[in-house]
Amino acid sequence: MNKLFLITRPNYEITTRYLFAWSGIIVDTAKAKGINVVELRKDKANRKEFESRLTKLKPRLVIINGHGSDTCVTGHDGEVLVEAGQNEDILCSKIVYSLSCNSASCLGAESVKAGALCYIGYKTKFTFFHQNKITHPLDDNIAKLFLDPSNQVALSLLKGNRTQDANRKSKELSMKNIRKLLSSASSKESALYAKFLWSNMHNQVCYGDQEVCF
Repeated sequence: MNKLFLITRPNYEITTRYLFAWSGIIVDTAKAKGINVVELRKDKANRKEFESRLTKLKPRLVIINGHGSDTCVTGHDGEVLVEAGQNEDILCSKIVYSLSCNSASCLGAESVKAGALCYIGYKTKFTFFHQNKITHPLDDNIAKLFLDPSNQVALSLLKGNRTQDANRKSKELSMKNIRKLLSSASSKESALYAKFLWSNMHNQVCYGDQEVCF
């Protein structure tokens, strides 16, 4: 049986426009590997579709792109998809990577308690800078510094890496970019980017089973 994973790809303002574009790399990689992909694109990234697809199709890997808080992650137009104390059990038996602010601080832990195999996410705000290349986000070399490392989590999982290794490889790429930014030729802007890359890396956590693979 072919592997199956689900990914949410809201697209309704500049942040989600960038995440939509960069998550396309993940989708293309999965398809090239013969992995079945369930994409919840744009307004399909809503709670009804999300819960329905998880229940019916039972994907082992779930990747969530969007805004978040300590207790929830959202989809298109900020609609809550998963919320601690409400429906976190929908992630039972899933490997989850959430590219959203804050959600690992509460929702991640509660999801694992409710049966999620693993939850990789961020305890505080996930920050990225960009050059406002809204029509061509993949050509944005500033955003690349931040979104290449975040993509590395998903790409490593798709390769069959253990969750702890996917988390580690992402952090290693962040560290590589930080060192580059802090070279002798670095600018004030580079130092600022490095500061927030460090924060993303420091607050990126992997809860649950560290050995499980997709």
